[in-house]
Amino acid sequence: MPTGPAVWDPPEWNEPEQAREELVPLEWRGLHYTCRVITSDRPPATEPLLLLGGALQDMYAWPRLERRLSAHMPLVFVDLPGVGTADDLPAEQGFDALAEAALLVADRLGFDRINLLGASYGVPIAYRAALRGPGRVARLVLTGATHRMNPRLVSDCERVWRARAALADDIEGTLSDSGSHEIADRAVATLLNTTLQDQISQAPTVARLLHRQFTRITPAEARRHAVCHQRLLHSDALPSASIGAVRALVFTGEHDDVSTPNENRAVAAAIAGSTFLLVRDADHMVHLEREAEYADLVLRFLTDLPLDDLHYTTAPEHFGRRW
Repeated sequence: MPTGPAVWDPPEWNEPEQAREELVPLEWRGLHYTCRVITSDRPPATEPLLLLGGALQDMYAWPRLERRLSAHMPLVFVDLPGVGTADDLPAEQGFDALAEAALLVADRLGFDRINLLGASYGVPIAYRAALRGPGRVARLVLTGATHRMNPRLVSDCERVWRARAALADDIEGTLSDSGSHEIADRAVATLLNTTLQDQISQAPTVARLLHRQFTRITPAEARRHAVCHQRLLHSDALPSASIGAVRALVFTGEHDDVSTPNENRAVAAAIAGSTFLLVRDADHMVHLEREAEYADLVLRFLTDLPLDDLHYTTAPEHFGRRW
């Protein structure tokens, strides 16, 4: 069983707050996309946070994190080209193009400096954005990071998304037949550490949630997801260049076998002055398995609070200078 509590909720950071939402249309190289800006009446405790999520996550995919952080800083969620409501991104366009489109969000909103969070598929985008404009990024959070996908994961993902894309070509409407459920089973097994379920908080609940999400994917979404994963599979996720002069936190769940702890640690080592740690009783889906702790950790880092002696993480490791 998990050694930490299944749910941990810091009451002083979970007060109800009236938030305002604004949808802002954007255009980059002829492609149209949109961001959501969430603000409150409370004075911000830090710079605005631009969040770049996984390939399956659109700008409405983080409601719990949104609720926990919106009182403390402006939040920006974006459907970059190829995701959600945005125009399709041509398959030949890579993560450099997406990083350019992400930085345009901050320009369009008039933010001189931002905090930047990249999760999973969003990591290569956020990393490149920080490389392009280190003076624009106040703090960088990378979760589920790796320089390149490991061979086992490449093989599993190729099978899942090849089957999903083929099914999308044959079926109109929602993919809900038995073949779709079988593919959903494979996809869930790829994203979750199924061998250590008894050590991962809320593992059955998260597995059911992901399975339901996969079986409801439309043909158009399936084709898009296949393109996103081809982008990951056929190149190194992160460039060899190191980031400097950006305060950074890299973390994942201690049982992550999609982007392993050592792979995340290697990414942290490429960022001068970064901090690395692991969240206990979680794997790659740490934002779902320990969502209160995930929000607490992000908020602490973005407001420059210490990360030592947190009961839900391992001891922080620091690379290079301390900020």
